[in-house]
Amino acid sequence: MPVFLTVLLTVLYVILGIIGGLLLLVLLLTLIPVRAELRFKGKFELAVKYLFFRVPLLPGEPKEEPEEPEEKEEKPKDKPGFIGKIKAALKREGLGGFLQALGELIKLLGQASAGILKRLKLRRFDLYLCVAGAGDAAAGAELYGKISAGVYPACGALFTLLPCERKGVTVDLDYELWENLVDFSAEISILPLFVVMEGLRLALKSLKPLKKIL
Repeated sequence: MPVFLTVLLTVLYVILGIIGGLLLLVLLLTLIPVRAELRFKGKFELAVKYLFFRVPLLPGEPKEEPEEPEEKEEKPKDKPGFIGKIKAALKREGLGGFLQALGELIKLLGQASAGILKRLKLRRFDLYLCVAGAGDAAAGAELYGKISAGVYPACGALFTLLPCERKGVTVDLDYELWENLVDFSAEISILPLFVVMEGLRLALKSLKPLKKIL
């Protein structure tokens, strides 16, 4: 065998080996779960963890919005998509904001793709909510009843969508407390491989109508 051909085959084997190694590395990385940690103490905090990296997403740094010139005719605003609705829910603050966001997030999960929903794992869900009754005991007791009647069924619906072993939900009433207290933390994870596969599935599904036109 000529020397040139031997060298060419050696280089080809090395290139194929490098490509195969990179593909194997990418496959292994997609099998490591991405975790999202969500907390609430007055306002939401969100961070994403992957391997040894932790990236905080909320609260973000406040951005100064540029002043726009006043327009006589207001342009119709586009309706926010799935991600936009999640961002809007996580911007809420206080007891009322938390309860509203909880209901919105559960509703959005119910509308999520079944393929993605099956792959999500709710690893931990811990909610402690204490209603303040020091200022007005009767009003506090009434609010406690309303919140209990809403929170427990809502969390039950959530656990139906995403079963969780490490879960705890407590709604309490304290007649010595002056301000309502919400202490919440949750952790959810998914394998990147399933996200890629679901994205490809949806992309192929969207191509079917184009085939009929073509």
